[in-house]
Amino acid sequence: MRTKGYKTALFLSVILVISAIAVIAIADDTEAPIIEFIPPTPENATEVPDDVVVNVSISDDDISLVWLDWDGTNYIMYAAALNIYNYTVTNLTNGTTYTYKVYANDTSDNIGVSETRSVTIITDGKKSFDLELGEGWNLISIPLAIDNASINAVFPDAKDGDELYNYDGDDWQIATYYSALPGWHGDFETVEPDKGYWYSANATYTATIEGTEVGTRDVSIAEGWNLIGYTRLSAANLDDLLTNVTDKDELYDYDGDDWQIATYYSDLPGWHGDMSTMEPGKGYWYNANTSFTWEY
Repeated sequence: MRTKGYKTALFLSVILVISAIAVIAIADDTEAPIIEFIPPTPENATEVPDDVVVNVSISDDDISLVWLDWDGTNYIMYAAALNIYNYTVTNLTNGTTYTYKVYANDTSDNIGVSETRSVTIITDGKKSFDLELGEGWNLISIPLAIDNASINAVFPDAKDGDELYNYDGDDWQIATYYSALPGWHGDFETVEPDKGYWYSANATYTATIEGTEVGTRDVSIAEGWNLIGYTRLSAANLDDLLTNVTDKDELYDYDGDDWQIATYYSDLPGWHGDMSTMEPGKGYWYNANTSFTWEY
């Protein structure tokens, strides 16, 4: 009986000791998580050309929430591996400096905070656009400002006998690609934003246009027929793009098989017809009843 009572007392003592240790451990769990930036996070006060990856390691295993304070806006960060959390910040503005830090909350409501860092977005603004050319006739335009506007630089992968047509308001100019020479030869040597072109392709291929996005455009539209381009990288509504126009002006688009036509009616008002937007890479015929400057 004594042995049994002794064992029982010993067991209870062990339980009490364990409980006491647990209570002490809980009482002592007041240390905040330690947060450290790790690669590929940029070093503090550096310049980067594009999106920013924020990557951190956190000392505490009992994390309930991690968030990034990016210039005053909070984003939830998720675990990429054990104790590693990250977030990629996009749509950043060239020339802007951003400050940021990371917070971590553990299950005991201790909050840790990282150092504050800054990063400046410096980009050369280079963009690319894949211009899809189908076999046969293509009504196209160049949606970017390009450093080297020569036809040879813009369409280096042309096929023998491909032709490019430019309309200056009175006459046609034609350039042809000769593989034996090699290169483009004819009445003109360069292509320009804001202008439309006919491209006659002997085979389907993709021309990658590289350049920079442009700002506000001022395009002279003459009375009568104008072969125009659209110098942007995203589609936009005709009612937003072409506003200071004349009643019954017409816009024509060719999709490789059929013509699409939109007409401006001042009494409605607005553009109505087969299309409602202008798209990058496409050229258009504009039939103007009065000359004007197209600003967009």
